[in-house]
Amino acid sequence: MEELHEAAMAYYANAPIELQRLAWNFYLSLDTDGDGQVSFTEYINFLQKSYSWIRPNFFLELDRNQDGSLDFWEVLTLYYAVKTRGGVCCQACQSCLVGLYFTCVTCFESGHKTYDLCPTCYKRKRTNHQHGFFLDNHVLLRSKRGVPSGLINLSQALAPRPAYMLDPPTMGDNGSMAAFQALETGLAMDKPRNNNNANTCSIM
Repeated sequence: MEELHEAAMAYYANAPIELQRLAWNFYLSLDTDGDGQVSFTEYINFLQKSYSWIRPNFFLELDRNQDGSLDFWEVLTLYYAVKTRGGVCCQACQSCLVGLYFTCVTCFESGHKTYDLCPTCYKRKRTNHQHGFFLDNHVLLRSKRGVPSGLINLSQALAPRPAYMLDPPTMGDNGSMAAFQALETGLAMDKPRNNNNANTCSIM
């Protein structure tokens, strides 16, 4: 979870000021009672409108200082998880996968829905999945550049077709959803800030 938080902060730090402002507006839109913090109730209301795949108790992991509410940086981590994890859940225990997880390579290659397991369920073989070849998401990404020396069968991880993508969630019409859409629009339109960054990719 700490790595997820650090990644969110790193993307934010490298985002243009316009996108940083949009992120701040998104945080304010979740704070529906205007008390300067996002409560558990406000968090649940947001999830129920668009992101029911996220576990309610994920709030406890986001709340790094354990004060019972989410500050801006904690909400930024939530946003990063929503944007980059896209409903990836463990097929065995149904927990949302925000860190390292294992993916069935055969399903990944097929271009259909992926079959994913958290490390605990994979270690304990809590699955009766028809395929048996799994790679963690880090190795799967690295293997797309070629087979690392000393490892076998990683060429199977090369996917000739795009991995399965979930349809974007349906958004509501309240203030937080409008702010979220505005932030998404800004992110989609983000351009490199100078010619030296022509090949730069950015989540923010």
